[in-house]
Amino acid sequence: MEIDIESIYILLANLASSFLNSGFFFFIKFILAIYVIVLFVDMVLLLALRGLGGDIKNTLKGANMPLVSKKKIQKQWEYIESRLKLDNDQQDKLAILEADKLVDQILFDIGYKGSNMKERLESADSNQIEELDLLIEAHEIRNKIINDGKFYLNKEEVRRVMNIYREFLENLEII
Repeated sequence: MEIDIESIYILLANLASSFLNSGFFFFIKFILAIYVIVLFVDMVLLLALRGLGGDIKNTLKGANMPLVSKKKIQKQWEYIESRLKLDNDQQDKLAILEADKLVDQILFDIGYKGSNMKERLESADSNQIEELDLLIEAHEIRNKIINDGKFYLNKEEVRRVMNIYREFLENLEII
């Protein structure tokens, strides 16, 4: 009995054809079609929740990034963090004030509305800024530093507040 390559090819073609026309393959195509539809609906709902109104480019891309160079902001941040190395309570407070000012300027440049940082944070949505609640808390600590000359922060609290600002800047991929 001689095995003919052409007959093997015909046999495989017939098997493939019968599989593609089988009920099992139809079932797989049906399940995949439902999966694609669900993914599409999820994307539409996600865009609707993020507020598709307005500029679609901004909705898909995210917030407008400030025109300031990353290097300039990174240098500012390094200078701010260098204050923490001085191991001085006043320098720690200054670092928090300057970090708050930097974040406020970035929020303004991105386009958040308001005449000050508090108003800009209030106009933001937690879907837009992941660490919104923490930024509000850090800004309140900044206000306590400004309004109460005897306000004291231990090193651990200073590091925690500075990490809030750092995380915000890192999430924007600025530093």
